[in-house]
Amino acid sequence: MRNLCKNFIFTLLFVSVNCLANSLPQYSLPDTLLTEDYIYEYTFTDYDKAVRIIEEMRRRNLLPEHRLDIAEGDLYFNTGKYHAGLKYYRRALESDSVRNNDNDYMEQLHRMISSYDCLHDEARKAYYVELLLQKAKECSNLVMQSVALFNMGKMIYYQEDKERGYELVNEAITLMKESDYKYKYDNLRYNYNSLLIMQQRDKRYEEALHTLDLLAEVVNADIAGTPSIGGLAEKEQKTMYAQRAVLLSRLGRIAEADEAYGRWHSIGDKYMKDDYLICPYLMDRKRFDDVIELYAPREKFLYEQNDTINYHMMTIKRLLGRAYAAKGDYRSSSVYFEQLAVLTDSLKIREQKSAAIELATVYETNEKEAQIIQQKNQLAISRVWLVSAGIAVCLLALIIWLITRNLHIIRRKNRAMVKQMKEQFSFGEMMEKRIRELERDLLQTQFPLAGVAQPEVAADTANTQEQVLFATFHRLLTEEQLFKKPNLTRDEVVARLGVNKNMLISTLQQYAGISFTDYINNLRLACALELLSAMDDDTIELIAEKSGFGSVRTFYRLFRERYDMSPSDYKRIVSNP
Repeated sequence: MRNLCKNFIFTLLFVSVNCLANSLPQYSLPDTLLTEDYIYEYTFTDYDKAVRIIEEMRRRNLLPEHRLDIAEGDLYFNTGKYHAGLKYYRRALESDSVRNNDNDYMEQLHRMISSYDCLHDEARKAYYVELLLQKAKECSNLVMQSVALFNMGKMIYYQEDKERGYELVNEAITLMKESDYKYKYDNLRYNYNSLLIMQQRDKRYEEALHTLDLLAEVVNADIAGTPSIGGLAEKEQKTMYAQRAVLLSRLGRIAEADEAYGRWHSIGDKYMKDDYLICPYLMDRKRFDDVIELYAPREKFLYEQNDTINYHMMTIKRLLGRAYAAKGDYRSSSVYFEQLAVLTDSLKIREQKSAAIELATVYETNEKEAQIIQQKNQLAISRVWLVSAGIAVCLLALIIWLITRNLHIIRRKNRAMVKQMKEQFSFGEMMEKRIRELERDLLQTQFPLAGVAQPEVAADTANTQEQVLFATFHRLLTEEQLFKKPNLTRDEVVARLGVNKNMLISTLQQYAGISFTDYINNLRLACALELLSAMDDDTIELIAEKSGFGSVRTFYRLFRERYDMSPSDYKRIVSNP
């Protein structure tokens, strides 16, 4: 009975808090959140908060206008609001700060190209591709030449000059592969995936299989050379299994196609966003119910988002129509094909209008729909408010006490967690202690380890060789600070040590119990922990760079996985004990 009463009270509290939250002005943001890092951190997890951060930063003039424009443009682009993003991208591109810096100018042109590519506006896209190619040649910037040539190749291909299109796309890929661009692997992924679409469209399935193998090499190279992002490897493997199943099916290699599908299916319901890639295989194998099961939820989602006039919806309508027709359900099939015809006409009409008219229509529609939704929400809130107003008044004091108590507990736990992290985790010190123990054992066997950079004397036993290798490996990483190289690879370390790759893997498992990548990541995280604990003004991005991480996003993911809090939260707690 006591638990029942407790649950009832907390249920009433929850209802009251929600009513109050909707009826009162939103709380102000703490100063610690007003940074670019938090804009990007909340882009996908709390979009509204990211918008509020930008608004507050603009109000206080916390960053130059062009940097805020770029950040706001990225926020909209990354959430599929391409027209809204273009507004801020254009403003940034027109600023003197961007135009007077060649690298910033080219990066901004790249953003414009990506936006118009997503909007299928080939004319404007071509204009910015030409600008980027001209500037990249002036600056001898091979990376941006690659970006421009790739987009030019895509446009030429879809204008039916296919061989020239393939030639430019492959030239762009070669330039990107030879670069040391920090987003090299991201660009190569996009390039190879686009090339796959082109080759499948032309039924060049053998070439597409080769491209898929190259894509797999890029994915594996990225995983081996940089800290892994949680789940990314498995997500990309699932995508490639789907593509391989389709290609092998089209080549008539059914057994291999079924095997690839089995691997795709074994990953399960995770990463469902790209599950549509398996549908051509399912159609080939006459598994029409499976196609409907995959596409129907996506269609419903687009309707719920009021995002129905786009090429994704065209694909959905087309495949659902085909699936129902193949099943013999011609009534449902005809409905989808009729909707497809209307949708196709709508897209053509929209693309023929000027950008101003198109934007006005989109924004007008969104505004009306937003007003309808807002009215419905206000009506629902009013009803809830009438029911819970009396309860809210009686429980207000209790709510305040509970919130204050909860904040105190959270702060105390955070301080305890930070203290525990500082006291218990220092990977480098743990390994140093382990190595000193190994050195002591080696001295007892009269093996001269001290001062040896690379063991040259044959050990009496395999165990002694592995002890020497492990100590030498750790010294190489820590004394030369190799772990701080963002592009450090296992092959590079193996070459420095002059040993077999498998021997290094075996040694790490025996003496550290982890893989090469985890070993490097642990050293980087330990370094980052020290930098975050220091009372200085280093940004999170700079700390990530100093610790050896290739990107701040990767650093956030790995740090959160290990410590169950973000680097920003940790730094804030340390600086406010």
